[in-house]
Amino acid sequence: MNLNQFNINNFNDFGLNKELLKIIYNIGYKIPTEIQVRCIPAFLRGKDILAIAKTGSGKTASFVLPILNNIKINNDLQVLIITPTRELVIQIYNFFKLFINYFKKIKILSLYGGQNYNIEFNNLKNKPNIVIATPGRLLDHINRKTIYLTNIKILVIDEADEMLHMGFIKDVKIIIKNIKILHQTALFSATMSFHIYKITKNIMNNPEEIILNKNKINLNIVQYYCFINYKFKINTLMKFLETENFIRLIIFVKTKDFSLKLSSLLEKKGYLSSALNGDINQNLREKIILNFRNGLIKILVATDVASRGLDISDVNLIINYDLPYNINSYIHRIGRTGRANNIGKAILFLEKKDLKFLNLINKKFNNNIKRINIPNFNTLLDFRFNKILDLIKKNFYRNNLILNFYKSFLEKIINNLDNKEILDITLSLLILVYENNFSKISYKDLLKFK
Repeated sequence: MNLNQFNINNFNDFGLNKELLKIIYNIGYKIPTEIQVRCIPAFLRGKDILAIAKTGSGKTASFVLPILNNIKINNDLQVLIITPTRELVIQIYNFFKLFINYFKKIKILSLYGGQNYNIEFNNLKNKPNIVIATPGRLLDHINRKTIYLTNIKILVIDEADEMLHMGFIKDVKIIIKNIKILHQTALFSATMSFHIYKITKNIMNNPEEIILNKNKINLNIVQYYCFINYKFKINTLMKFLETENFIRLIIFVKTKDFSLKLSSLLEKKGYLSSALNGDINQNLREKIILNFRNGLIKILVATDVASRGLDISDVNLIINYDLPYNINSYIHRIGRTGRANNIGKAILFLEKKDLKFLNLINKKFNNNIKRINIPNFNTLLDFRFNKILDLIKKNFYRNNLILNFYKSFLEKIINNLDNKEILDITLSLLILVYENNFSKISYKDLLKFK
């Protein structure tokens, strides 16, 4: 992106107040993203905004910064931000808190299902200036008359396409009717559809349309697919888990029940895994996400709704174990990787009957999705052999002579053993190398890979 075409070289050029600029640079922001360059000036002028931009483009800052710049210090609720899930509410709330710690007098509140009502009642009595909420919980407070939208000056509708997909648009329209005064509206969506466009016509006044990356592919995500036999689906997953080098991995599945089942299976195999689905209570969800972020959990087995709001930069592998519901779901899933300029990888499991879906997404991504082979017996054998050599190198390495001795020694032994003895030695070495991951492996498991 060429910032100069918008007369923007850095954050100073937006005309933000000096105190806010100081915080921006203290936090570590340097050069604004494209969505920020396009949105912030329009937002500061009080224009309604329709912004279409992919997840991870920096859109949160594009409305948080002008809101903090323009907000008045008083006891009025001036800003309302509506977003579809608890995770997104928390994510936006935490982003605000980075700045609010400096703007001590600004009060911010989050409202979402699963949070204790008494906490929310007490916080609402403190007269917040900014409220971030899910539609259902906000509507509940409106009906209880515990919140009034009388003085709302700014309304932000985030993830509008997902709001539509989850059936919240009706609630959003009711909420908007409760805002009686003229206000600024900003609507953000990852995709543009006729329904989204129709909504903007009804609730916005001559909005500034900012449509980014309409046909642009995220080159930071390398996409693959493989055809599998449903009977061997879990076995195929295990092969990829063994051979893929991942820092953090999200495996997407369709149902809540299977997320628990698969996560439990992975834990038994020794992987640091946890399920993330809509039935998990909020406190546990927050703990799981924190542990995933901190590396205490390496694998999340997630459903689509539960993954909303996940923004963790070092997720470098996505496996679509179950087929996404549609192209937008696929785009959202793989968008959890390749973030913050890191390289990510996405693998899609398909059956032969799913060829139509593959053709659709290949068309969407300009035939940029390549076929990947399922790791076969020789690949797994090489991988395990190299792991064993790495262990030897780590514990016994002094020079290449010793390493080569061990390598030739092992090869000589293996060549002179029968199959039963090879399995005995292989099992022992695997337990030594992989510790808990293969402590319960059986001969039957090993022979499956042949």
